[in-house]
Amino acid sequence: MKPRLFFVCRKQNVSPFCDTLRGNPLKLTCRQDHKAVAICNLQRFPKSLPLEYQYFDHIPGILHEDLAYYGGAVEIADFCPFTQEFSWHLSGEYQRSSDCTLPQNQPAASRNYGAERYGPESVCVEQRSAFVMEQCTKRMSYPDWGSGCYQVSCTPEGLRIWLEGDPYLCGRAGQIIAVSTQVSGWYYEGKLVCPSCWDFCDFCPPEWDPPTDNRTRAAPLDLCSRSSNLVVTLWLLMLNLLPLLAGFFLCVYK
Repeated sequence: MKPRLFFVCRKQNVSPFCDTLRGNPLKLTCRQDHKAVAICNLQRFPKSLPLEYQYFDHIPGILHEDLAYYGGAVEIADFCPFTQEFSWHLSGEYQRSSDCTLPQNQPAASRNYGAERYGPESVCVEQRSAFVMEQCTKRMSYPDWGSGCYQVSCTPEGLRIWLEGDPYLCGRAGQIIAVSTQVSGWYYEGKLVCPSCWDFCDFCPPEWDPPTDNRTRAAPLDLCSRSSNLVVTLWLLMLNLLPLLAGFFLCVYK
């Protein structure tokens, strides 16, 4: 008799099971309970899996004759791939986990590529696009994206997602919201996918389609003026001009 999990994994496309191959860059998603950023643990094994654990008829980018080598990383789960919490390491040393509820997982400002906020009121939210970070003439985005941790709150109007004190109201599950904020001298811009209000709140109003957001993007012009490099440059320029100014006033005085 085949394991019960075999039938769930093979016959249904249901969370927390998944079919995204783990690779580099990472395609991030959310754990089933939305309490952590997760990845699909589908991977290639050095040997083909037993026939009863070969679940796939097709995986994008994988030859049909190689499908037998692919399955979930956890043997106790019958090699059925599922979304799984993970941790970040730097030079082989543990840095933090992907649990959204733990404040100690908050990334340093220089590595907070998605304007995330970790803490007891935070949940995993899917990202529609990679966040773009801008600072004066610098512009960058992180290759690993797909979800992030953000603070949420339940209100009579529905679920709100917070970015650095700015609330974004979700009218319905699946709604795409454009967000932007400034954090530690960086300007962030991205898009988030609203989760279902009922996933986090005891009461939710009927779903509704919010009006189109016609706000004009606020260009981060002030970020250059706040740049420490620019301040240093201005001071050096003033120091270089002092002898010229002194000579000018001496000539005028004489």
